[in-house]
Amino acid sequence: MSKAVPMVLLFLLLGLPGCLGSSNAPAGAGAGLTSQELETQKREATAADFLDKAMQLFHAGEYLDNEAALEYLDQAVEFDPNLANARYHRARLLMELGRWPEAMEDVEQLLKVDPDHIQGRFARGLIRFHDGDHPGAVSDFSKVLERDDSVSEAFAYRGACYSFGGRFEDAVRDYTRALALNPANREAWFRRGLAQASLNRYPEALHDLTQALSLDSESLEILMARGSTYMRDGQFPQAAGDYRRAGELSPADSALQGLLANALAEAGDFTGAGKAASRALTLARAEGDLKAQAAYLEMIRDYKARGEAAARARAADKAKAEKAREERGRTVKPRPKPPAPPAPPAPAEPDRLAHRLPALRHHGAHPL
Repeated sequence: MSKAVPMVLLFLLLGLPGCLGSSNAPAGAGAGLTSQELETQKREATAADFLDKAMQLFHAGEYLDNEAALEYLDQAVEFDPNLANARYHRARLLMELGRWPEAMEDVEQLLKVDPDHIQGRFARGLIRFHDGDHPGAVSDFSKVLERDDSVSEAFAYRGACYSFGGRFEDAVRDYTRALALNPANREAWFRRGLAQASLNRYPEALHDLTQALSLDSESLEILMARGSTYMRDGQFPQAAGDYRRAGELSPADSALQGLLANALAEAGDFTGAGKAASRALTLARAEGDLKAQAAYLEMIRDYKARGEAAARARAADKAKAEKAREERGRTVKPRPKPPAPPAPPAPAEPDRLAHRLPALRHHGAHPL
């Protein structure tokens, strides 16, 4: 996160009134002063002039000429060691130049003179964060937020400190506050995604990392973080997609091809995994990395064996299914047709004399 220091401090600088103003003494201020007081006033006015000259070189969050700006700030501090803004701006420039111990000296002196200098407090938090003093940085960022809880970067950096200390719930809360104040904070999305992943909240982590990627689509670190999160969540094809994109952005990195190979293998694509591992091996040979070469050779052998085993298993399953179908065809007998219903019995031949009996009886004839 240190790469964001110039714009962060510029944000704070512009957010507070009077920070760029000169401390020149007003005309006539020397009336009735002793010679020593007049000399002090003169030195303070000269220091303020040097500070103004340095600030004339400050545009769009950076100095047009670092060397010239640093020389002016050196002169300002020499003439007035207690000029807080000169100390602050010199510390800020020293931080950009990577001269962190010197920057800390200026900030410490500044806070002795003005303990409530919010920018100086923020700057010391950044230096402590850079030096790995996360508890100290938390203290400074907390002081800033006590004075002004609208500084999104203070929440973001304090959240990062909490993450490094394993306090992921606290980190998520601070990142959430930072994003409420500045939804375009790429670092806060990224860092909150990492914290969510550390808490095994993979859907939330993937959401945050995707948001970060939308703000910085060419970021290798975000692609790799999201790919890793997809792997942990068992979404292997999606992980392979991120590692493939990362490999396109950094085509000479053998490790990225190795990660892609592993993701493809976990997705069951052993042919693709072998090809990716072969590319990784070629790159490792170009890099002269013997240890990596041995690892990639082992991966290639492993993927080949697993691919062959998977092919045999598929063939065995297919043969088993075919055999089962054949056995079902042999054992299943056709159902017998149901017997035809019996024909209705033919009607009996009528007794030829039966219809004559009543008549015979009527005439007194005896029945046969």
